[in-house]
Amino acid sequence: MNRAGTLIFCYHRVAQRVDDPFGLCVRPDNFAAHLDELLRVAEPSTLDDISKPSRKRRVVVTFDDGYADNLWNALPIARAKGVPLTVFVTSSKIDDAHGLWWDRLAAILRSRPRTVAELVLPLVSGPVTLALGRPGAASDLATVRSYLWPLPVAEIERVLKDIAELWSVPSDAPQDARTLTSNEFAELAAADTVTIGAHTVDHLRLRGQPPAEQGRTVTMSKLALEHRVGRAVDHFAYPYGGHDAFDEFSIAAVRDAGFVTACTTLGGSANAFTDSLRLPRRITANWERHRFRAQLWRWGLW
Repeated sequence: MNRAGTLIFCYHRVAQRVDDPFGLCVRPDNFAAHLDELLRVAEPSTLDDISKPSRKRRVVVTFDDGYADNLWNALPIARAKGVPLTVFVTSSKIDDAHGLWWDRLAAILRSRPRTVAELVLPLVSGPVTLALGRPGAASDLATVRSYLWPLPVAEIERVLKDIAELWSVPSDAPQDARTLTSNEFAELAAADTVTIGAHTVDHLRLRGQPPAEQGRTVTMSKLALEHRVGRAVDHFAYPYGGHDAFDEFSIAAVRDAGFVTACTTLGGSANAFTDSLRLPRRITANWERHRFRAQLWRWGLW
C-alpha cells in the first residue's frame, strides 16, 4: 500500500510554435510523454481522492489560469491516456478578449517603438522610470513584471493601457495566448475527466491585499464558476502560489468560501497530514521525456 503521498503537478499551457517568454508552454509531444511517464509509475487521480489509500503513488495533473489550449491541446491528450485533469480558471477571463495581463505586457514590450529607450510606469505610488534594452528583451520583461505583479489587477490593467496608448501599440494578448470563451469553458467543464477549480476572479496576488478584497475575489470566483457549471466548485489554487503570493487572510478567505482544497506552488507531496488548504505542487516545464523522468526521480516518484 502506498503511503508516500500524492504528487500534484502544475501546468499552464500545452502549445507549440508560440512566443513563450514566461516558460508556461509545454509542447503537445512533451506533455504526452510526461503523462506516459506518470502512468508507468503512478496512479493518476483527482484532488478529491488524494488522501485515499492506493497501491501506487498517486499523481494529480492540474492547469492554472484557463487558457483555451487547455481544451484544444491538453484535454485530447489526457483523455486518450485516461488521465484526469483539474483546471483552475480565472473566472473573469472567460470571454475576455484582452487576455491575461502578463501576456499583454509581453506583447506591448515586444511591439514598442525601437526609438524608445526607457519606460515610465505610471504607478499610484509614484512614477518609476526604467531603462529598456532591445525590444522584447527578457530582462526588460522580467523587470517590468516585478513592479506590476504585486499590484491590484485594476492598476495593472490601467498601466498597460496607458503604456500601449503612449506607444500607439496593441494592448491585447496574442491570439495564441487567449483564454477560454463561454462555449469552450462549457465544453471543457462537461468532459468527464475534467474537474473545474477556481483561481480568483482576476488573478490577484492575494498576499498583502485587504482581507475584504481577498474574500471578494476568492468567493466570487467560486460563485461565478458554480453558476456556469451547475455544481459545486470545491478546489482552489492561489494565483502565483509561492510563499509571497498568499497569507493567513488568503487561507481564511478560502476556508470561509467553502473550498475543500487549495493548491500552492510550494514543493513537496501531499499526504493525510498535509493542510488541505496549503497543498504543495510541482511546477512543470517543457521538458523532454528523459529530463522529465529525471525530475520525477528527484521528486521521489521514480
